[in-house]
Amino acid sequence: MVLQPSIDEEDSVDHFLQQWREERPDLDTSSLGITARLSRLSSDNIRVSEAALASLGLNWEMFSLIVTLRRVGPPHALRPRDLLRESLLTSGAITNRIDRVHKLGLITRRSDPSDRRSVIVRLTDSGLALANEAVELVFAAQQEFLSPLSHEENAQLCALLKKLNAAAEARAAVPTTISQHEEVSRQFSAPGKNSRTEAT
Repeated sequence: MVLQPSIDEEDSVDHFLQQWREERPDLDTSSLGITARLSRLSSDNIRVSEAALASLGLNWEMFSLIVTLRRVGPPHALRPRDLLRESLLTSGAITNRIDRVHKLGLITRRSDPSDRRSVIVRLTDSGLALANEAVELVFAAQQEFLSPLSHEENAQLCALLKKLNAAAEARAAVPTTISQHEEVSRQFSAPGKNSRTEAT
């Protein structure tokens, strides 16, 4: 049974805020009440999700990669730069995870006929089956994670986070995305890495 804490019940972040109020009463620390909780909740969500994925031999990054390919629909294939845009991974993580998931036989990598500098990553049949199983486990775990909130509270929180996320993306996404896409393309077209573009 999930405990239903009162909205007035203190958490660990309240302790941080109190310390700052004592040490630097001149500072407005109200933002920390939000950002620190977002950080903690993000880490906790990944921990809960990875616990659900443990029986499948997946971690959060591997899960994010295969379910992104599953989510885009048939033929469940994307270029690495498109995987980066569509997933929650960073450029470094996506390159490493493609290698790892490929070794597990969950994806294939083939030369991109429209761009010889790139490859196309595609789910195998076993990768598709595993993605379907994994997403069911993670969605169930995340529903449990959010269960202290009512349906209305979930909707309110989602709307507020969407507003905040949209503003953050508007400020920073364009230059960051271009930089990451260029880095992914470089990693998959660098000399000496021709093995990455071979059909498997």
